[in-house]
Amino acid sequence: SDAQRAAQVGLVGSLLGLWVGPTLAIAATVTLGMTTPATLIWAGPILLTWLVMPALSRWLSRPLSSPRARLEPDDVAFLRAVARRTWRFFETFVGAEDHYLPPDNFQEDPPVVIAHRTSPTNIGLSLTANLAAYDLGYITAGGLLRRTSLTLESLGRLHRHRGHFYNWYDTRTLEPLPPTYISTVDSGNLSGHLLTLASGLEELVAAPTLGPQIRAGLVDTLAAWRACTPPAARAPIDQLVSELGVAGPDAWQAVLARLAAAATLLIASTREPADADALAWARAFEAACMDALGELAAAA
Repeated sequence: SDAQRAAQVGLVGSLLGLWVGPTLAIAATVTLGMTTPATLIWAGPILLTWLVMPALSRWLSRPLSSPRARLEPDDVAFLRAVARRTWRFFETFVGAEDHYLPPDNFQEDPPVVIAHRTSPTNIGLSLTANLAAYDLGYITAGGLLRRTSLTLESLGRLHRHRGHFYNWYDTRTLEPLPPTYISTVDSGNLSGHLLTLASGLEELVAAPTLGPQIRAGLVDTLAAWRACTPPAARAPIDQLVSELGVAGPDAWQAVLARLAAAATLLIASTREPADADALAWARAFEAACMDALGELAAAA
């Protein structure tokens, strides 16, 4: 930061900072011209480079400008599918059992194991994951505030050393894991995530009760549900997608109620455990609809 404030910008600044090169170039040219002019043929290119060094340095230091990337629809769909499946980790495992602190990892196979330990980096990432989930429409503002408050409440109960969080905690007992130590890397990561979270929360003041991202988030959840459903059984899900696509903002409450009811009926007809993955996505869609309905009710 100090270097940036003290930096000399512009051509004049470059000339003041690199005056040695042009000065030597001029002195060497005069000296060689008076003594051995023939050598200027070979020394000329080097001397010219020294002479224009400040201008060249300024040109090389200009910010790079690149065209804004334009993603194809298939690329956007792929990225949103990855985002939705990533959020599934947080909405599944960051819960009451772990005091709303994120487990370090989940091992799917073999065997199914949850690592009930967490670090400041994990916690910070979980908090900004909540914010990203709101931006993508996977949770409402109320859901974001609830999840954030519960995590911050747990943070307030953790043992610390001179205000610093230890690097590992048991998410079920909230006790630091031995050997206890403080990591500047993890503490810095948590600080960066908290600053990002604060900026995002401030933007909620002017946000609508249900923004357009909610519709996109519901579509992503339906797409994940559809992807793990046999083609012959996708018609009811496609019907939900169609109804969601034509719904106007004035009819949100009625549409969400119908979608939630339809999802409940489909869940009741889903076989378990053969269709466990589809069932999980169906329940996630139902929960998202109910969350949005609750947001409207709270605003009313």
